[in-house]
Amino acid sequence: MKTRSIFVVVAIIVSMAGVGVLYAQDDATKKENPPWLEGINMPPHPEDLSPVLPLKIFMENGEVIPATLTEDVPITLVADTAIFDAEPPAEYNGTEIPNAKWSRNAAVSWFFIDWEKNKNVAASSTQQMALNQMVVTPLNPTGKGAITCHIGRKIRYTDPVTGKTRGTFANASVGHEARVIDITPPTCGLEIMVEGGRSGTFWVAENPPNKYPLPKMADVYFSGALVNEADPGAITTVQGVELGVAMVVKPEQAALNVPAGSVLKIKVNGEDNYKLDTAKLKYGICKNSSGEPIPVSAINASEIALAELELPEDPYLYVDASDVSGNRQVLYVPLKIR
Repeated sequence: MKTRSIFVVVAIIVSMAGVGVLYAQDDATKKENPPWLEGINMPPHPEDLSPVLPLKIFMENGEVIPATLTEDVPITLVADTAIFDAEPPAEYNGTEIPNAKWSRNAAVSWFFIDWEKNKNVAASSTQQMALNQMVVTPLNPTGKGAITCHIGRKIRYTDPVTGKTRGTFANASVGHEARVIDITPPTCGLEIMVEGGRSGTFWVAENPPNKYPLPKMADVYFSGALVNEADPGAITTVQGVELGVAMVVKPEQAALNVPAGSVLKIKVNGEDNYKLDTAKLKYGICKNSSGEPIPVSAINASEIALAELELPEDPYLYVDASDVSGNRQVLYVPLKIR
């Protein structure tokens, strides 16, 4: 009886193993010949011709595009490809294109790609240019970027099998890697708060944006009760200040008014169009409004007690900021003590 049971168990194991082998064989067959591809013949090349033609881009004087560009400085580029020829190619990849004719003008697109920000900016020009030319202006500095050109043009040709006219597109594209140098100083300001919650803020914005040639210009904006107690929400604008190391706001233009003996709580608004060098950032109260700041308070202090300072007759708040490219901003704002 025991012997018979053993034979039955062995038979079951063998049969199950056989089923496993069959399933394994079926799986292998399925992997080699997926059912959704049965009866489908996939040629090595697409049946509809779509020629991809070589493309070169270079400076308008024929020189190679430099690897380093400057923000806001336009360059005129030229695209060279057979897409602009009078007739389309007669063959592509060894396949004849019978009776090929262009049926449209070429569509040309130029872009500057900022790889660090993963952002594309389309190039455009207001001046009349040849179809294969474009003025490209990199608007923002970047350590890793690229100029790209993409061109497409429609072709009509005779299908050699059916004899009917068919349409397709010839395409061309190319990219040129480029680094863009930063030439814009930082645009930093401060937020000041005193006892009772009253505050005043000033900040800087480049205006007009992307100005070239230098110098860059900026506006300085003010708001808050320490600027205009009657209307804290109002914004006072000081226009036409040269963005750089000598940004001076005059007392008759705007000022921060604080009570005598106040403790100022200071917060910096650090801004730059690329990368601020935080190690070089300095701010506080100084006794001058020209040349290098001469501090009378601790540098970069988050709180300043006016009673502990030997204040000059006309003190200024200052912000001294640099970016990693070496561009520098020094802003002086009048501090009036009531």
